[in-house]
Amino acid sequence: MTLSTLWTRIDPTVQQWLLANPGCVMLPRTLVNRVEAATGTSMATDGHGEHLLSEEDLDFLKDRRRESTSGRRADTPAGVRRTEHAEVLDR
Repeated sequence: MTLSTLWTRIDPTVQQWLLANPGCVMLPRTLVNRVEAATGTSMATDGHGEHLLSEEDLDFLKDRRRESTSGRRADTPAGVRRTEHAEVLDR
């Protein structure tokens, strides 16, 4: 499963964290647990319980960040700010 297919079922707090941390390529264990609980899916994890975000996931998140700055979509969490760090990563 990819984040794009799970996005609408993911807890808004997790969505916000993903959008606010553009340099992160690993989803921490606590957030993996929340995604799994909310979606009923099982994510592939490493020995620490963290999930490695795929290139497809990272591209999806980059697109979501762009959408949030060019006219927020209705399902984008409120309060997500675009940071200088995110802008550099989106280039």
